[in-house]
Amino acid sequence: MLFLLFLLELPFVSSKCVQCASPNLQNQWQLTGLARQPANLQFHTFCENGGAAYPDNMLTPSCSTLCFEMVIPVENQYHFVRGCHDDFIEKGVTAQQVRDEKCLFTNVTDQLVAVGNDGTNYAPAVAAVRFAQIGKDTDYANMKLIKSAFEKEISKYMVETLQCIATQSANCVKSMYYDGTGADNNKESCTGAYCTSVDGYLNGKRYVERGCAPISPYLDNVCLTIKTNSSFHSGPGNGGVISREKRSVDAILDATQCFCTKRSRRFSWVRKAWLQA
Repeated sequence: MLFLLFLLELPFVSSKCVQCASPNLQNQWQLTGLARQPANLQFHTFCENGGAAYPDNMLTPSCSTLCFEMVIPVENQYHFVRGCHDDFIEKGVTAQQVRDEKCLFTNVTDQLVAVGNDGTNYAPAVAAVRFAQIGKDTDYANMKLIKSAFEKEISKYMVETLQCIATQSANCVKSMYYDGTGADNNKESCTGAYCTSVDGYLNGKRYVERGCAPISPYLDNVCLTIKTNSSFHSGPGNGGVISREKRSVDAILDATQCFCTKRSRRFSWVRKAWLQA
């Protein structure tokens, strides 16, 4: 009986869900493709590699869905987002699409990221997203995608260690139209894991952009409302980032952003050659 009482008094220990993001994403949130930025989200370099323990303000007390982590290469640097996925999606519009643990990655060969302690060596970048359930161990559920791990043989680490799945390529329309300049057509194309579209207003003027992304925080076809007032990277995504990588302007963006795969027949900006495949 005393042994049973002792067990009942032991605290329940479970894995924790880290919630943070890289500092550069604070003013460039649209690069993540996520609809919401949690009010208490911590932007800190600690989010890249972490350590033995995280401060309380980087841990979410509960998560009704799945913890996730995402790494995005932008301008030859890695940027990270971690947290409870439900806190980042658009309430009432974007349905939670991932219920099981899953990990996807894309090799981004057109970006080179410095590796090693001295930063003199470079390796092709990787973009990845991973969803994890909170278990009954003491580990952090969403701290497998870390900067130091990408200094190893990336494909081997992603496939053998994390059991991630490589994404499939889609051929997408690439175009940009803004306030009478440019065109919204299908004359140019790009290749990426996901086709993207941003349709709305930039600083109150009509803005339409179509391009490619190496990874998506939703994994399936989805459209969501984005409203940002930040440093905005304009120019259609070309497979290397979730969107815009050309030039930076301070802007107010109010638009609908969509992600889709080559399997989608819903979006006209996925090139028809792939729809007939």
